Amino acid sequence: MLNKSNECITIFFNEDVLRVAHIKGAAGNAAKIINVLTQDIKGVSETDLPKNIQSCLRSFPVKTTPVSLVISPALITTKNIEIPSIDQDEIKSIVNLQAGRHTPFSREEIQIGYVNIGIYKTNYTKVLLVIANRNALKKQLSFIDKAGIKISKVLFAPEGMAAFYSAILNLESEAVPTGIIDVGKDSTEFVVTLRGLAIASRNIPIGKAHFIKEGATARERLAKELEKTIESYQSEDIEQLPGKYILTSDDKDMKEIQDFLRINFKWAVEIVPYVDHVKVSPGVLKHLGSDHSFLDVISSSLQAEEAQVNLMPEDVQIQKTIEAQGKELFTTAMLGFVLLLLVAGTFGLKIYFRNAYLTRLKNDYKGSREEVITLEQRSIETRLIQNYLSSRMVSLDIINELYKNVPTEMYLTNIYMDDEGRINIQGVSDIASLVFNLGTTLKESPLFKSVDIKSMTAKKDRGKDVSAFEIELKQAKAFSEDEENAAEK
Repeated sequence: MLNKSNECITIFFNEDVLRVAHIKGAAGNAAKIINVLTQDIKGVSETDLPKNIQSCLRSFPVKTTPVSLVISPALITTKNIEIPSIDQDEIKSIVNLQAGRHTPFSREEIQIGYVNIGIYKTNYTKVLLVIANRNALKKQLSFIDKAGIKISKVLFAPEGMAAFYSAILNLESEAVPTGIIDVGKDSTEFVVTLRGLAIASRNIPIGKAHFIKEGATARERLAKELEKTIESYQSEDIEQLPGKYILTSDDKDMKEIQDFLRINFKWAVEIVPYVDHVKVSPGVLKHLGSDHSFLDVISSSLQAEEAQVNLMPEDVQIQKTIEAQGKELFTTAMLGFVLLLLVAGTFGLKIYFRNAYLTRLKNDYKGSREEVITLEQRSIETRLIQNYLSSRMVSLDIINELYKNVPTEMYLTNIYMDDEGRINIQGVSDIASLVFNLGTTLKESPLFKSVDIKSMTAKKDRGKDVSAFEIELKQAKAFSEDEENAAEK
């Protein structure tokens, strides 16, 4: 569950607090918390914030360890949607197109990711769409970058929390979802998990600080907000209702919330502290006992390598890639230059002796050259004839390939082939997604060099709503480059 280096540093910060966790080891009981940090940054100016972050992280090996950012819930919107496809590339494309419909911001103002929950109704896929404010996200990343820290991923905390508790409680084999209630100082993260995935989440702005100020009133407000969340979850028909609920910390407030949920809502609520399932370095446990919850940064560290959601903006990823490639290019260039100086003399001698040997061979076999050229020309002509004979059945092979791959839910109305190897097919499909599936299948056929879906329009056919489509195929080359060049000559 951890990244390949079995070590990760995860950062979370908002306007009020900075939290950092350094984790080593594998998931569950084998994970070890090396160091954690909580720093109040409320009131720190944007100018001083990078220096403040840099100062706080001096005790963390940020230069040698992968660093991830856990995005603040205030920047996140989630939505459960159904995608009419099971192909991963199509799902990604459709999510990119539909994301703007679920937020008042334009597509350029948001950064999206999604959790693939699984196939639904044979040809549909359920996903948890994760939408972040791009400008606010890039602002957070700029603060960390100015602090001299390079972020490798931007993670979605509920995904890590779901994977963490699924691993330690063996929830992946259960058919009924489980609710995870993580109460922090200022807010509560509620996650519904099934098969190790986060299938729904909501951030509730009620936390332990409110319990201190308002007492039982705040706890009751939190319980009612949890009930509203479950009612919304049920109305959206996401999955079955959770069979049980887990509180992630063990204190007096959590026990009172547990009793309230059991008595008033008849929920099966267990207290399973996350700190009981990770090893802790000496001196760290006292920090975990604070009002702040470190579950988001700890579980995200454990899930960093396998996380489906990475909200790193594309332009930032491109910039990081260019910088990394530039460093690699400079290093490679220097090594290449040194190597060139070392071997230049050796290659020069080899070239000299080979040229001398080639000149001698040319002189020795000059008389046989014309005969060899004639035989080579005859060999090429023979191969051309053989290829021509073997390609006479190509048209039937193409018809047979289409017959094997066209599903029963569609039929072809026209097939046209020209002398340049282009094939144009037109047809009608009962199900639109089958056209894309057919295109994908034909791309894998050795008979076709390329497959292009030119058009797809909705129409009525025999009283049904169908999709008329046109696909252009390019026949694979029948001759090698050498033979074609010879034919041209």
